[in-house]
Amino acid sequence: MEQAKPIKVTKTKPKMDSYVSLRLKRDTKRRLLMELTKANKKDLGRKIKSDELLNLALSLIETKHILDLREKSLSNTDRLDRQYHDYSKQHGPISKDDFLGRLMRGELSKGLMPIDIDQNNN
Repeated sequence: MEQAKPIKVTKTKPKMDSYVSLRLKRDTKRRLLMELTKANKKDLGRKIKSDELLNLALSLIETKHILDLREKSLSNTDRLDRQYHDYSKQHGPISKDDFLGRLMRGELSKGLMPIDIDQNNN
């Protein structure tokens, strides 16, 4: 009879790389590399890595920048939906069709408050 050979089982831990790939537009990559080249124009010291430059740039982002990006990401339909919901909260339930009608007739101002049509005609 043959003896069973013990099977060696090795458990490997998933390798945790400290670097990952990141998708950028060509123009963004070009701008990053240009800034990195400027930063590395020096006589002494080690090279500054793109990771260090990006970390610095990210640390300079303020709340107002995030709010600007959020606003720029909205489509016109998104803005209209936001106005409709704001108006509905302030003035009670209204159908979207009625809201659009009032908006198109000019019965709503920029702040979405009803305009008194009689006052505008005087």
